[in-house]
Amino acid sequence: MNAAKTKLAFVTLASSFILMACGNTNQDEGSTSSSEASSEETMSSEQTSSSSAMESSSEMSSDMSSEASSDSSATSDTNTKGIENKTFDTSIDDVIKNFNDTFPNAKITSLSIDNDNNSYVYEVEGYNDTNELELKVDANTGEIVKQDDDDDRDDVIDDDVLDLDGIVSPQEAMKAALDEVGSGYAKEWELDSKNGKVYYEIDVEGSKQAQDDVHIDAKTGDFIGYD
Repeated sequence: MNAAKTKLAFVTLASSFILMACGNTNQDEGSTSSSEASSEETMSSEQTSSSSAMESSSEMSSDMSSEASSDSSATSDTNTKGIENKTFDTSIDDVIKNFNDTFPNAKITSLSIDNDNNSYVYEVEGYNDTNELELKVDANTGEIVKQDDDDDRDDVIDDDVLDLDGIVSPQEAMKAALDEVGSGYAKEWELDSKNGKVYYEIDVEGSKQAQDDVHIDAKTGDFIGYD
């Protein structure tokens, strides 16, 4: 009887140890599973963050590329439209000589360059003792496009005569005008005189600051003001 009780107690104790061991195993497996799940969540979060960072970087790169392309297009457009970087086969000195040869003893009151149907043309106006004079010359070929001598010179007799000695070049005047306004391009220019002061009148386009023509001193190249 005692032996049977002892055997039963031993079996019961052994069963308890087995159950405890199984419980610990399940806890370890649960802990391992939980740790693995947490690790997977961390990796997923890191991948999501990395993907977001890459997308953000890609968007920034795309924006910068678009801005650079826009700036490049604006610069290219300005260089195409502006005459500040253009060179012509016929210089301003050539035009003045041509005018004096065509109209001896004449006085010049204005000299300009205009874009006439995508062709640049110098226009010189003046007068002599009897006539109002006008001469238009192709800026590239030097060909006389128009020659006119009107016998009524009353319209120009009061205009100031241009003192063309020692003036700065049109390119210098246009550069000074564009430096002053900070942007845009020179469309046309004209040499004029007021109260004996000779100045360039630069038609600047594509600039918010230059709402009017820019005046540059023809002798010094200094900025005078706006028209």
